[in-house]
Amino acid sequence: MKLKPVHLAVASLSAALTLLTACGGGGGASGISPSANTLTGTAATGAPIAGTVVAIDANGKSSPPATTSATGAFTVDVAGLTAPFILSITGTSAGKQVFLNSIATAVGQTVNITPLTDLIVSTAAGVPAGGTLADLCTPVSGSVAAGCRSALTAATAGTKLADAVRTVSDMIAPLNTGGTNPLTGAFAANGTGFDAVLDKLLVTPADPSSLMATVTLIGTNKQIGQVVLPAKPGDLVVPTVTAPSTTEVDKATTMASIVPEVKACLASLSALYPKTGFTAPAADKVSPFIASSYRRGRSDDKAAFVSAMTSGQDVFVGGFTLSTDGLAKVDMSPFSASEISALAASTAAQPFQSVMQARPNSVSPVTLDEAGKPVSAWVRLSVNGQSQEIWKVVKGAAYSGCAGGWQLAGSQRMDMHMQARITRNADSGGNVTIARYLPLHTEVSKVLDEVATSTGKIDTLIVGGPGLALYSGNSSSPVGASTKVRLTIPSDPLQTSMQIADGKGYYGVGEALQSCQDLASTSAAAGTPCFDETQVAPGAVYGWVFKTGGANGTIVTAFPHQILAVPLSKTFTTANQNNLFATLTSTTPSTIAAIKLAISSFANGTLDNFFTFNYTQGSAYGSRADNCRISLYDGTGTSVLIAEQNAVSKESSCTFNSDNLNSGNLSKPTASSVSSGYVSVATSVLGNQAVSGRPIAP
Repeated sequence: MKLKPVHLAVASLSAALTLLTACGGGGGASGISPSANTLTGTAATGAPIAGTVVAIDANGKSSPPATTSATGAFTVDVAGLTAPFILSITGTSAGKQVFLNSIATAVGQTVNITPLTDLIVSTAAGVPAGGTLADLCTPVSGSVAAGCRSALTAATAGTKLADAVRTVSDMIAPLNTGGTNPLTGAFAANGTGFDAVLDKLLVTPADPSSLMATVTLIGTNKQIGQVVLPAKPGDLVVPTVTAPSTTEVDKATTMASIVPEVKACLASLSALYPKTGFTAPAADKVSPFIASSYRRGRSDDKAAFVSAMTSGQDVFVGGFTLSTDGLAKVDMSPFSASEISALAASTAAQPFQSVMQARPNSVSPVTLDEAGKPVSAWVRLSVNGQSQEIWKVVKGAAYSGCAGGWQLAGSQRMDMHMQARITRNADSGGNVTIARYLPLHTEVSKVLDEVATSTGKIDTLIVGGPGLALYSGNSSSPVGASTKVRLTIPSDPLQTSMQIADGKGYYGVGEALQSCQDLASTSAAAGTPCFDETQVAPGAVYGWVFKTGGANGTIVTAFPHQILAVPLSKTFTTANQNNLFATLTSTTPSTIAAIKLAISSFANGTLDNFFTFNYTQGSAYGSRADNCRISLYDGTGTSVLIAEQNAVSKESSCTFNSDNLNSGNLSKPTASSVSSGYVSVATSVLGNQAVSGRPIAP
């Protein structure tokens, strides 16, 4: 494949501004007219972005934050600020976490914020954009880091911005038949026009270690653009453009049509769960939407899933919705027997990736028939508006409510996740600490159920992928050698999740890796597993390998897993914690003494309807309740009760009941055994699980 360097020359910044206006228009977007004191535009990735936009001016001053509308439109007040501006948004689009940036060169302009404008900023400034720049441009106490202003200065120097706009326009020209300027061209996030162009593109950092950005046609490996960032800021950036063929563009168009079709089918399924007047749907109404090949865990087949969906319990109540947010990055099928053999025999440094690359469909998330028509696809699934995991859908004949004929086939493997997590924990003295984690969350019971008893008990999980590392022990350079992480079954029978076998004692029975950068402020020993936050990006794919007989034992099963979000930055989390974390306002019983007294008089052996949490949430970033958790310990710190309660749709209060537990149990301990406890409430926000916890008062 020959890559064509693109070199441009524009005489001056004034000429660049002329180019920006002439290429696609600078008029208002979504019906909003710019004024002398505002910047307006549309924030979208193909779907509207829900989030908050901040503008940073030439002097490093920040605008008041502006929230996008339901269509992704925004208006930022920049009165009293000095052009040019970097605009940053932190939010979600179709349930996926996004950190994007853009540039405005004058007050009153209309500018977009999209993956393409982020690429323009990266190209023009010669620095990583995305979350790296959005973090630098997060106002803390009214000021931003010097790096934000430096990036703005670099991007608007000479002809760099105009060159970047022209280069990105060249990359997308075969798709962008209307010639819309990707930076300033007005468009609506409605699936047509320029928005349809965004639907066909995937803009990602291809290799964070080399700070490379690529533009790829969705669902294919066709790279149509590439930007290699310079060795040092200020060096010339020379992007490359490779024009796709007509066949490749047609294939991307076919791929892009899958998501709207699946979404329409899932809307019909969701209509069976109205918010008002809900009664559990009959099995014959639900069954057509579920494929006979459905699987999610060895014992969770179609019959089990239909039974759950028609129970009227857990999340399957009025208001329950399913939708798809988009295609997965790659083919997420579990490894076949031959692939497992190849994995076991591989001597490659990254054996999981090498086996994935050898797949016959070139890791595309879509399988096409001989006529080029899709027969199956892996899609991001959202539940009640929150992205959950990657599921397979299969295409058959049209049926009532689903003209596309798509059916849910499940994840084809056991339930687990690597959902990004941020925590705000209080100690007994009221001191608060904030940390970020990459969970390797797998329920022990589901692991043990993954294979038949005769096969042998799975006792070890190996997780490999980008950014997994060992803490160096040096706080100024905390990232050490790359590693694979081993998980084992905890010895404490009440602990419900596989635990990190770090050999250093830092995580205890934990199942979530902390940021290497955050470990620099802890007592963690060198060699503690962690994740390098500069190497972990939304959409990254990790390999999970399940073994029996220890780390050197036999591989039982293996599969890829794609993360949809990364832990929010420490700066952003700290600056916005009141809008990210729930606040516990009361717990019942409220103290250890009250719990012991109530247990003594509680007649039942299971503490159903015994614990109640009340809490509030911030509204700026679309926070939604996820779960409540309580842990009780004896005087030695050994668990005597652990229970996690599903709190989806319970936005201000949850009462623990066995029917709604995610994990653990409510078996009543003896009152005398309870010595201490900890409670927490988790919300889903910006792709993260935000956990706010505190100890129970004596």
